[in-house]
Amino acid sequence: MTEANVATLRRGYAALNRGDVSGVLEMIAPDIAWHSGQGTPEGEDGRGRESFGRFLQSWLESFGDFRVEPEEILERGEHLVAVVRQSGRGRVSGIEVAIRVAHVWTVAGDQAIGWRGYPNPEAALEAIGAET
Repeated sequence: MTEANVATLRRGYAALNRGDVSGVLEMIAPDIAWHSGQGTPEGEDGRGRESFGRFLQSWLESFGDFRVEPEEILERGEHLVAVVRQSGRGRVSGIEVAIRVAHVWTVAGDQAIGWRGYPNPEAALEAIGAET
């Protein structure tokens, strides 16, 4: 794991915040395994770059002004733990939402081969601690 991986991850979040899903997918392995931790139009689990792209697009379509701002990125072995603030306004409800969650990215080479969402940083760190 290197600073280059952290920089690439930050660029991916910046692309998402611009609505550029293809920019995010450039850092994703074709066979990425992902788990959202919640029900989505794509389901909770998925495999593959296209499936992950549809998952991201569903978030962009569900919320106006959707943003994912990384507050901190921690390196833990083969994982990057991104503590992020997700915010937006529901397109249908108009309700503003802002939550702090964690994303665990598993990186091999210069691509993400895994992604998993967690309700908070503590749960993410506990989960990857159990893996080692």
